[in-house]
Amino acid sequence: MKWLCCNTITKEIIEKVETDLSIIFPEDFIRIIEKCDRGYPIPNKIEIDGQEEILNNLVSFLEDEESYILRIMRETEFFPSSKLIPVAEDPFGNYYCYLLKDKAFKIVFWNHEDITKLKFVCNSFEELLSMLHE
Repeated sequence: MKWLCCNTITKEIIEKVETDLSIIFPEDFIRIIEKCDRGYPIPNKIEIDGQEEILNNLVSFLEDEESYILRIMRETEFFPSSKLIPVAEDPFGNYYCYLLKDKAFKIVFWNHEDITKLKFVCNSFEELLSMLHE
């Protein structure tokens, strides 16, 4: 897998976001976000429920980025009440999110056109990346 347009971030930046969200991200996510904050993966296609989707880029942990995770949380009021934490986005305003239930960090796809219907994607961030294809 190749990553484009990545920022490198520090553990302190990650810890600030974790504190603000009152969570601790899984190690597989932290390993990637440290080196590929806001990164664009190649390949970037993924199949969800028989439909091809795109994982455009990861969210950012840097405040001045458009895809700043805490800005997304503020602007998408549905996320906090539904226990969703965005980790990546597609080019159309939809998000790949951690669904925080039962202390598991499962990945779901959130479509802004039907915010109450989540599509299960996989059980971990590492699995999400392994599903990407040309």
